[in-house]
Amino acid sequence: MKISLNSIKMVSLGIVLAFLLGGCSGGSSETSSGGGESSDTSLDGGSNSVTSSSDPLGTLSIYLTDAPTDEVSSVNVYITGLTVKRSGASVERFSNDVGLIDLLTLRNSSLLMAEKNVRAGDYEFIRVELDQSRSNVIDKSTGETLPLKIPSEEIKVHGGFVVPTGGFTNIVLDFDADKSLVKLGNGNWLLKPVIVKK
Repeated sequence: MKISLNSIKMVSLGIVLAFLLGGCSGGSSETSSGGGESSDTSLDGGSNSVTSSSDPLGTLSIYLTDAPTDEVSSVNVYITGLTVKRSGASVERFSNDVGLIDLLTLRNSSLLMAEKNVRAGDYEFIRVELDQSRSNVIDKSTGETLPLKIPSEEIKVHGGFVVPTGGFTNIVLDFDADKSLVKLGNGNWLLKPVIVKK
């Protein structure tokens, strides 16, 4: 059988091309594997970053107590909410609708208003939000229920505190009714809240 020179060239060329294609295929597989490792590293890094950025928690409890007053028999304040301010962060809602509290029942005791887990760290203040329309006083001499005017309907209690990671912080707000109440000329009462953090 006669084999032409052109046929030999074609066969040789086919062998060379097959070898080259095989080599390229192997290289592509290795690169893909490397890319997979890179992808895994990226996912791990993302997971670690989420874990490291999550803030550790501590437990904050806010209590209310009161100093005595002899002018009225009840001082009923309706607390609509509590907010707290952590250093370097915005004001956060701590509790909603604490409810109606007669301050004079807390002369020798304290009432737990709210407790929850919060981000650990330094805190700047607590803000107490009040509802004037649902607050009142009871006159000691007449027993009459009188409206209680609260100009700002909120009290910002300054004085920093720390919530430790995994720990507990108890804050007692001492609402001094005797210093806070002002009797108006028409017989009604004005509340200028004086609260001290203990």
